[in-house]
Amino acid sequence: MSQAFISIVALLALLSTPVALDAKRKKSAPPLPLKIVDVTTSPVPFTPGNGPMSMIVEIKLPEDLSNVDVLEVSSLISSPSKRVIRFLFSRQALDHVVMERGKPRMRTTLLWDGKDQARRYMTEGTYAYEVRAKLMADEHGFMKAKIVSPRARGTVEVASSQERPNAERDGQPATTRVE
Repeated sequence: MSQAFISIVALLALLSTPVALDAKRKKSAPPLPLKIVDVTTSPVPFTPGNGPMSMIVEIKLPEDLSNVDVLEVSSLISSPSKRVIRFLFSRQALDHVVMERGKPRMRTTLLWDGKDQARRYMTEGTYAYEVRAKLMADEHGFMKAKIVSPRARGTVEVASSQERPNAERDGQPATTRVE
């Protein structure tokens, strides 16, 4: 009876080892169909008032794009106190899909002028960003998200500038350009 008990304890110990748990995780985790593979920001550091900061986002797409029409990429920029400063987004048709190493990918650029939603320039500091991609389909005239990527997060260094241009130029308010 003691040998059977020892065998059961040994078997339980073997099954609960990290190797056995990792094998279970690998089998159950399917590959992500939509994934942000790279986010590049420039210039570094970014100085508001000296042109926009570009955020180039590269996305790996699923191989089957038959039920989707549009890729939407969005970014929330937050202050060090976690207050949302600005929401940027871009929607583009799936006309610009590039095959890279046999996998479909797209690249899009978001531009930030260094201002918050009230069109005020941000002060010097480290700001966080969170980027998300969505594949969407047109359903009865409304865009519906079909596949959503995990978030990609990072930070942007904002430098101070002694000379900041006025927010109003030729009577037109400054706006964020999104490509």
